[in-house]
Amino acid sequence: MNIRDMRLEDYKEVDRLMAQVHKLHVEGRPDLYVDVEHIYSMEMFREMVENENMISIAAEENDAIVGICFVSMREKTCMVRRKTAYMDDLCVDESCRGKGIGKNLFVYAKKRAKEMGAERMDLMVWNFNESALKFYEKMGMKPQRYIMEEYL
Repeated sequence: MNIRDMRLEDYKEVDRLMAQVHKLHVEGRPDLYVDVEHIYSMEMFREMVENENMISIAAEENDAIVGICFVSMREKTCMVRRKTAYMDDLCVDESCRGKGIGKNLFVYAKKRAKEMGAERMDLMVWNFNESALKFYEKMGMKPQRYIMEEYL
């Protein structure tokens, strides 16, 4: 497996993988998510790949993209000034899960974030996504806060 920076020509495969993530969200929270054709437009993807404050990486096996990860660098306002890496997306092709691809992407993204000055990695995972929760806990992450909801 090879982990590399994304290129603009990766859009079609990134779009395919992001559709897998979005389908999971639509099925898990149909009250919040609607089915859409593309998660990121080509222009949004271009901005992410070309943004020097983002980590946009792909995992390849046999010249095929089998996993992707987007991490943005942030500094919180009204809080202790600390550069934080926010993992926006991490996806492994559903046919390739359980092979360590997600772990390799996560570890690589964390290393790159630290090199960029991040002191912490944050991310959001939906409560219904038990496999993702277990994965992130296995990677050493701990709950930071809870978002509560109630329909009225």
